[in-house]
Amino acid sequence: MSGRILPIVGYVALALVVIASVLTWRFLSAAGYFTGIRQEIAADCRAIPAAPGPEDIAIDHERGVAYVSAYDRRAVMSAEPGTDAVRGGIYAIDLNAPQADWALRPVTAPEPQDFRPHGISLHVGADGARRLFAVSHPAAGPETVEIFDIAEDGSLSHARSVTSDAFISLNDVVGVGPESFYATNDHGSRSGLTNTVTDFLLLRNSTVVYFDGEKAEEAADTILYANGINVSPDGETVYVASALGMSLYIYDRDKETGALTGRDNVRLGTGIDNIDVQPDGTLLMGAHPNVIAFLSHASDPAELSPSQVVRIDPQEKKAGTIYLNLGEEISGISVAAGYGDKMLLGQVFQPEVLVCSQSTELKSY
Repeated sequence: MSGRILPIVGYVALALVVIASVLTWRFLSAAGYFTGIRQEIAADCRAIPAAPGPEDIAIDHERGVAYVSAYDRRAVMSAEPGTDAVRGGIYAIDLNAPQADWALRPVTAPEPQDFRPHGISLHVGADGARRLFAVSHPAAGPETVEIFDIAEDGSLSHARSVTSDAFISLNDVVGVGPESFYATNDHGSRSGLTNTVTDFLLLRNSTVVYFDGEKAEEAADTILYANGINVSPDGETVYVASALGMSLYIYDRDKETGALTGRDNVRLGTGIDNIDVQPDGTLLMGAHPNVIAFLSHASDPAELSPSQVVRIDPQEKKAGTIYLNLGEEISGISVAAGYGDKMLLGQVFQPEVLVCSQSTELKSY
């Protein structure tokens, strides 16, 4: 009997090794581990000092102000004593000033005290009233979307905190009304271990949540690591980045009900992070061509992570990479926000924002 059992055990072990190998190759391939970068695509860039982790940027084109969200993620990840007190902030750049004078100035409201902003969004109402929406990951308590009123001088005052059982693992937000918004859950669980396993298995358990001012409901599902989200200038189209899916989801939006209907999924072959929609409707996206390198950079600043900017013209159905760096100029990019012929590049960890020239050359897709 034992002689029969040993071959069976060997076959089972071999099968497990094969399955594990296939799953590992599948994940590494999806995460861009085998992606080769033959040539960088340069832009004329200069760095502006910033708080650590200027992860997202929203631009008020009418007033000429860029809002930057930042907090020191590496300090929080270290779990050293006192890290619970780490607070993030919102900063403003006066884009009307000479470019040589562009600098970040703090405009954060005093409340909430445990504010740690992630994705942000600017909403301008029909009456000109401005509000800033920000995903926040407080040290204790549930994740929130914080809503701020914006004064004429660009300073923020806290208007409302929104929480919901539908907020599981918030990443980004886009305001579509004074108190209504869409937000992405990049994972389907609050457990870090579970999320690691689902990422490895490439499970499509991310969602988009719609908050109508009173309640939050799921608006889209079956997305692989939903990341950035934004809306077209006419409010009729919602764009969602799939970081591990390396694609862009496009939804038709019912402006009355907030319902989303899938229209397209554009495969881009790079890990898209945040999405900036420019006034002409074109999209700029910070992206990670090698997600594995980004994970290494997260744990060690010396490990460089390639950074890419993808530009899409939805009307002409054209797309292209307008910036690509191996990580020496900017490592772990998270956002590219356009302003005229310039773009502002943010990153997840390092204390700099880059101001670069913006190319408009695109190819059909």
